[in-house]
Amino acid sequence: MTIFTRLFALSLLLFIQFGVIASSTHAAVQHLDSQIDIRILVDVSGSMKKTDPLNLRVPALQVLTQLLPEQAHAGVWEFADDANLVVPHGAIDAKWREQALAAAQNISSDGQYTDIGGALQTAAFSQQAQSGKRNLHVILLTDGMVDIAKNEVVNIRARNELIQNITQQYVDAGALVHAIGLSHAADKKTLGDIARRTDGLFAVAENADQLLAIFLRALDNSVLTQQAPVSDDRQSFVVNDGAQSITVVVEKNGDDSVSLQSPDGEVISAQKSNEQVQWQESSTHDVVTVKQPEQGTWTVASNEAEVTRVNVKGLLQMDLRLPTSNIYLGQSTRLRIAIADAEGPITDAALLSEFDLQLELEDDQQQLQWRHQQSLTSGEVAIDMPAQQALGLYRLRARLSYAGKVQEVERSFRVHPPIEYFVSQQEIDQVVRYKVRVTPLFKQLDLDASNVTVTGQRADGTGLQKSIALQVDKWQGSWQESEALNSLSLQFNGLTLDGKSVNYSVPVMQVNVLTPKQVAQQQQAQSVAVEDLPEVTVIDVQETITVDAQDDLPLPVSNEQATEAVQELMNEPDPQPEPAAEPVATEEPVVTEEPVVTVEPEPAQTEADNRVALFGILLLILAVTLIWFRLKGRTKVTE
Repeated sequence: MTIFTRLFALSLLLFIQFGVIASSTHAAVQHLDSQIDIRILVDVSGSMKKTDPLNLRVPALQVLTQLLPEQAHAGVWEFADDANLVVPHGAIDAKWREQALAAAQNISSDGQYTDIGGALQTAAFSQQAQSGKRNLHVILLTDGMVDIAKNEVVNIRARNELIQNITQQYVDAGALVHAIGLSHAADKKTLGDIARRTDGLFAVAENADQLLAIFLRALDNSVLTQQAPVSDDRQSFVVNDGAQSITVVVEKNGDDSVSLQSPDGEVISAQKSNEQVQWQESSTHDVVTVKQPEQGTWTVASNEAEVTRVNVKGLLQMDLRLPTSNIYLGQSTRLRIAIADAEGPITDAALLSEFDLQLELEDDQQQLQWRHQQSLTSGEVAIDMPAQQALGLYRLRARLSYAGKVQEVERSFRVHPPIEYFVSQQEIDQVVRYKVRVTPLFKQLDLDASNVTVTGQRADGTGLQKSIALQVDKWQGSWQESEALNSLSLQFNGLTLDGKSVNYSVPVMQVNVLTPKQVAQQQQAQSVAVEDLPEVTVIDVQETITVDAQDDLPLPVSNEQATEAVQELMNEPDPQPEPAAEPVATEEPVVTEEPVVTVEPEPAQTEADNRVALFGILLLILAVTLIWFRLKGRTKVTE
């Protein structure tokens, strides 16, 4: 028994030491960037030749990859018929950035199909990535819809699989998918559902010129980025004291000889790159990183070029946290802001009195929708943002002013309708049958106090108005007409559980009804066997990474220290996005009427759970050993 006792004692000692190391690591100050894992998926199907004829994906991707923080993990895939890893997944460093710049140059538009589901499966996060306590993000760019075969029924089935199962895998992993549609030809319904269910950001770039701006919005929702405000003419910006480095994005606008001028008059250009200045060029933008920048006003030495943004790394950190990137009409939202420096949360009342916080909310037309300003009495504040009554993409900016200096953080979110709707029209035996189903998405609706009304106009000019009955958790109704209606619209009038009004109208032009052909395709799609779909090869990208005993620990990025306040906020689990209850017909035909089955993700196992499990196993080994020796002793006595 001595050998087993020693084994137990040694294991117990390791257990205690592990706990001490883990506790000290948790208490140590670590930078948040090392906890980021971003995977970028770029569509290279043939249709991109029309939507991106100048191949502006190349400079946009080059800028994006240069702005990813050091020591974050990232990888880049291109996809069409299948997905190919073009920049190996791993920790971001100078070598990784060089690979990303080179790989972006080779992006083409030669693929035949657009297998979005296959791309997401190929780039899926492994169990190791999910348990590594990193913030998991995907940036997905495509100009089309799910297209894996010439048979439309197979495509419908693949789209169902993407929404119902593949997306659920990302929900279970706690990974956010930021879906970007290039041009309005993209399947906005599918991309929007993917983003909403995973609590990612959904946006449409109407043309390739807008692509970088949307890439940056997705990046801001993935990484805690401190920014210096740019002047209105986009020709200058101010660097505060204490800045350890700045990264400047310059849009060249045709000027290939861009340079920056520092406050002391020194001119910096691509030809003067050194250890302090790193200058990366692309066809449309330059990315300039300056270490230990001089304090004061910097300018761009060009009449054409403009400064797009300035990222700053310094001692002061501000975190602007939204509980979700997807908000519904009528939903008020509590924002949380944490202010801290290298020593931790700022608690000094005299110092806090010098800070002024301003929040600004703009819609996608850059129209100001809300502004809030207040002085600070605490390093952590909570502010209620009012409910928005218009759909669309919004930008929220937090601006911190102190002693004549300004620092900003941005987040974007989308406001969604409070409901999904399904409308079908079928003609059987010269009778037109209509069916309407409305499912609430906003879970804070008081269903009993809400109602749905359908209005329309018949061919003979008479009007139609029907109230749709509430059946348990949705509104459903059907009726017959002698001939098809000329128009049909839907009105939702509701109340939230706290008594706030929510109204949503679906005009005539937004209601799509299923044709008999579409109904037949839908029914046939439900009978397509799984083996009829092309097989997808899943690659565990973590195999390309060398993992050692320290891989589970956050990796330091610089001497900049994250504060406990910021760390606490960022470590809080994000609320799970509300799953889409059912696919509905808006801009694309409805492909299924069956509700989506949502499987709640299992909580990640904590370090404490691992310790308890290890301790239990050791005790079990000890108990089994004791029993074995006792039974052996009894056997000898019997003999």
